[in-house]
Amino acid sequence: VQRFLNWAASEKLTPSKVLPATETTLCNYAATFAGHTAGGTARAHISAIKGWTIHKGQPWFGGECLNSVLNGVERRAPPSSFRTPRVPVKESHLELLYAHMDLDGDDGKELAIVAAAAMMFYGQLRAGEVLPDSSDLSCYNPREHPIVSDLGEPNDQGTCSLRLPSTKTSRNRGESASIASQESIACPIIATERHIKFNHLGPGDPLFAYRDQQDTLHCLTCSNVVDRCNEIWGPSDIPKISGHCFRIGGTTHYLCRGVPPDVVKALGHWKSDTFLTYWRDLDTLASIHLHRFHAQENYCSHLYVNTL
Repeated sequence: VQRFLNWAASEKLTPSKVLPATETTLCNYAATFAGHTAGGTARAHISAIKGWTIHKGQPWFGGECLNSVLNGVERRAPPSSFRTPRVPVKESHLELLYAHMDLDGDDGKELAIVAAAAMMFYGQLRAGEVLPDSSDLSCYNPREHPIVSDLGEPNDQGTCSLRLPSTKTSRNRGESASIASQESIACPIIATERHIKFNHLGPGDPLFAYRDQQDTLHCLTCSNVVDRCNEIWGPSDIPKISGHCFRIGGTTHYLCRGVPPDVVKALGHWKSDTFLTYWRDLDTLASIHLHRFHAQENYCSHLYVNTL
């Protein structure tokens, strides 16, 4: 908002053209982003002005003309404004993590880290929905992050349900994620059960809390997981990852194993086609799904011939 006000002052606009801003004013301001920033950045600036305007009790005049200008800004975005796609975590990365961590010692934090990493990967979970920003136990909010009792018992197929109290798309209504057992050494269910038992967690404790050497309980944070993973993976020339890399890694993992995209989308609670922008290893995915398509066509042709 301050950037907008500074721009308005430099343009010597009268107060009546600033609050509320006319659509002409908004279009002229939006055009200043052309060739300099990504379209999403320009839209975020305009959105901030809209929120400020409404908060001040004034009408909002942004319409089709403004949207056209923003589309033009997006088309003229320079290459430098686009963020390099984040590298997905892979199953082999998790196995490397397991091999280099002290899981047979007396470090409860290590067990919590591998459990959280496996859960986020195989459950396609957003890091912020299961891990808090602070390690302070008193700051943990069970209405925002899961506690031990939110993790259900495995069913006959080895899948358990994890209740997420608050999610990016469902807010405080929450959602339930399906966590399936895996044959990999990094099975999320086995890792989490082992972590809960070792750290002596009760039903009301944070799902990924751990005990230090003094038996004091701490909350595992996203930074704890990401920093430890980068520390171990760095020497193997694995690019640095962020918390979101576990989610997009899990999505790519299932797609590369032939799980239908609509099933992966449902399991990952992807609410829009943003899901498509996070696909990685597209060459492999194309090969897998085209092969399945041709196999189905050949099978259907075979059935048709046999019915003649």
